[in-house]
Amino acid sequence: MDVSTAIAKRRSIRKFEEGREVSDADLMTILEAGRQSPSWKNDQPWRFVVVRDAEQRSRVAECLPETNPAVNAIRAASAVIALIGVPAEGEVHQDKPFWLVDCGIAGENMYLQATELGIASVWVSLLDSPRLCAVLGLPEGMECVGVFPLGYAPEGYEPKPRGRKEPSEIIWFEQFGRPFDPAGS
Repeated sequence: MDVSTAIAKRRSIRKFEEGREVSDADLMTILEAGRQSPSWKNDQPWRFVVVRDAEQRSRVAECLPETNPAVNAIRAASAVIALIGVPAEGEVHQDKPFWLVDCGIAGENMYLQATELGIASVWVSLLDSPRLCAVLGLPEGMECVGVFPLGYAPEGYEPKPRGRKEPSEIIWFEQFGRPFDPAGS
């Protein structure tokens, strides 16, 4: 069972080579992957803020708990993309905030596009959203869903894949509890 190369290669990378910049063209490709994401009713309830300036990246990093290992990644990154949600442009149905789901899809698209381009990243959402919104100068009503520090992993640095639950633990057929067995169907 094979998945796309970007999905299989994706790792949470928090270490970046110093001095190696992600090009504006690659940033635009990553941002376009987010822009092209599907959303419920095509609401597109997202915005993206690119942060390159070292001092501004440091202010972004200060919005995370100091114990979060991504703090140093944000400071060392070539660029950071902040994923912003616009709840007023999204939908809530049966108490589910679909705008947040839509932002998650956009974020995953960008994450996988970065991986496809050989750019390392990590999804960071353990942060002080109101504080980050202020740092980024966002208008009222927007929410910071997460940030993606971007850079290039140091040569030879390849984190091992983390374990995944077995298909038999998470996949069911027709109803919960009935194993899905394509070979036996």
